[in-house]
Amino acid sequence: MTNLYFLRHGKVDGPAALYGHTDIKVISEHDDLLLTELLKVQHNFTHIVSSPLQRCKSLATKFAKASGLPLVIQPQLKEIDFGKLDGMPFETAKQHWSILEKFWLNPAQNPLPNAENLTDFHHRILSIFDQLIIGYKNESILVICHGGVIRMLLSVVLELDWKNPKLFSNLRIENGSISKIVHHENSNFSEVFGIGLPISTCARSANND
Repeated sequence: MTNLYFLRHGKVDGPAALYGHTDIKVISEHDDLLLTELLKVQHNFTHIVSSPLQRCKSLATKFAKASGLPLVIQPQLKEIDFGKLDGMPFETAKQHWSILEKFWLNPAQNPLPNAENLTDFHHRILSIFDQLIIGYKNESILVICHGGVIRMLLSVVLELDWKNPKLFSNLRIENGSISKIVHHENSNFSEVFGIGLPISTCARSANND
């Protein structure tokens, strides 16, 4: 049995925007709080895997150093690339509002200019999930990544329609929350054990894995 704990990074230090590949920092106080929470609980993590973007990598590096756990940086865990509008504050992006509105209503059919399309993003996340369950068989890993990545992973495991815009607009994944997926090797079956859980709640359950 492989336990995968997907932790969404802390709140970013910037105005409201679509932050995909834009390498923005996390509010330092929030990062420190998440690190304190991770160090406070009893866990059975064997590895840490992180997106290379600093809003994930910073916490992963600090936790790896403090806990002595091995850290792997995985480029495929990056958030979706929002192209021309990536990182552009919504206040500035008003001139592109018609494009953004079409994207939110149907992201699969209306990709943003120069952005990664949803089909490619889905394939990327499907590929990294396979790599994780094969590469960390029968282990418990902490994966620090992004909200869009976690939503797409959940759609893969639950066999949801990943083109449905409500997956991204109506499924709330809070910053600093953990979503847990368990993969059973004998039956090649994955199941979701929790979505958007506090670090303390999820980590306590790890003692019984």
